[in-house]
Amino acid sequence: MAHGWAIALSTLVAVALAVPTYAQGVPYFAGQTAAGQDVTIDLGSINRASARSVDFVYYLGSDRVYSQANCETGTWTTFSDGTVHSPQSAATVEIMRVVCSGSTDQSARQVASQNLTWLVFAPPSNVRSTPNGDIQCVVSTVRSIKVYGFSGDWGITDFCGKTGYIHRSQVQQSR
Repeated sequence: MAHGWAIALSTLVAVALAVPTYAQGVPYFAGQTAAGQDVTIDLGSINRASARSVDFVYYLGSDRVYSQANCETGTWTTFSDGTVHSPQSAATVEIMRVVCSGSTDQSARQVASQNLTWLVFAPPSNVRSTPNGDIQCVVSTVRSIKVYGFSGDWGITDFCGKTGYIHRSQVQQSR
């Protein structure tokens, strides 16, 4: 019987170690990377370091990543290796949007809860792999989609199951 408890306890410890714990306890799911990893921002970790820089913590799966965003350039640097990153997916665009729009836990929560739902009002509308790039899929009916930000006139969405772009003229923000 004691052996069974030991197995149960070791299983519980292994599960607990696999689930990320958030330093400030304010997780915000930003989406998935282009490679399919979950990205979660610890909203409680967001701290303005200077007029253009914000320190923050995010998680790739269960790996904690300490970083600093440069809100002027739209990039972030990971402290562990000094690598400068730029958004490559809707999730990483969302990291920059949330982190750079507020320096306190309260304002970050407000930004994170903003409505990201946009209405495709004049279908059919193409979702492309890059702005003006190959068509990934088509939104064929009037419907709501998630738009995580814009790159020029192109909205960044994951409607097709991966990062894609829809032209601003095809969507309007839902109220």
